[in-house]
Amino acid sequence: MTVYKYGEGWKAEVWIGNKRVGSKAGFASKAKAREWHDQQASDYRTDGGKSFYDKPSYTFDELLARYESIHLPTIALETRRRYQLDIDRRIREAFRFRPLDSITPIMVESFRAKILKTIEPKSVNNCVCLLSAIFRKGQEWDMLEKNPVRVRRLKIADGKYTWWEKKEHIEQFLEAATECRYHLVYRLALETGMRLGEIIGLSKQDISFERNQIHIHRQWLNREECYGPTKGRRERWVSFHPDSDLKRVLKKAVEESPDPEVLFVTEDGTRVRPRRLAARHFGRVLKNAGVPRIRFHDMRHTFASWYMVEVGDIWSLKAILGHADIQTTQRYAHLSERNYHVPILSWTRVSHAPSTL
Repeated sequence: MTVYKYGEGWKAEVWIGNKRVGSKAGFASKAKAREWHDQQASDYRTDGGKSFYDKPSYTFDELLARYESIHLPTIALETRRRYQLDIDRRIREAFRFRPLDSITPIMVESFRAKILKTIEPKSVNNCVCLLSAIFRKGQEWDMLEKNPVRVRRLKIADGKYTWWEKKEHIEQFLEAATECRYHLVYRLALETGMRLGEIIGLSKQDISFERNQIHIHRQWLNREECYGPTKGRRERWVSFHPDSDLKRVLKKAVEESPDPEVLFVTEDGTRVRPRRLAARHFGRVLKNAGVPRIRFHDMRHTFASWYMVEVGDIWSLKAILGHADIQTTQRYAHLSERNYHVPILSWTRVSHAPSTL
């Protein structure tokens, strides 16, 4: 008989010979767990083990079908697309037709070794994490006893990111951007660290000039042309200084936009498309400014890097950027110790402390 403490309660396992034929957790006391165990063991021996413990045997295909139809639709759209690619290109074929109870940890490790030959370690980790999540759902749905994914994540060196390390480059870019219709988009990226979708998804109602805050609670999805949750489904507030030039520019944009809600519109009054803005318009400003070429998202890296250089508060930066894990923000931490000996320009003289309201 196996009865033991499990979480907040007790768990019982019924073994006949070397075979575990049943288990149940959540008993309030050891006596209750033992009572259940004795009754089930008696029932098993009475009917020859053909009723209570003859659980249906599921295949991986059945589990995957449930996962795709029940759980996958609840996941954020961009993440769902990535998951579906891993499922269709790698996971489905590797475990097709296999009974769930036949999949072992060595099979999972072999699968990881195989895909490591064709994709980067970070993508391998993501794929294996998805596989583990699928098996965990199988456990929740009582389709298998144990999750066969036991491998640890591959160690990955922090990837080098691109940013403007010279303030004159930022100054040159912003000066060139003043001639652009969407110069506020670039200022928000450089002065608040907002993502492109979050900036395009801003509405007039998201900006409070009384509290000097921007409420970031959604983003604009380019493909679907609709609003979606922010990355990680986290809302946050970013503050701007009441006497800053950013506040003046924000007020002007709110007043001049012809749309009752949308802040950034094209000449014909429709919402600007994020991809077009980040490619064509951004590239034109970079060329006119004569600064090193970076991606639009690298302006977020530029903000975060200079924030650590001048402020050095990693936890505040985490809140401003909306990171779920401090480990993500740690990639900028070393910059707080660098000594640039350069004057602070106007674009950095702004309070970015997250709201405590």
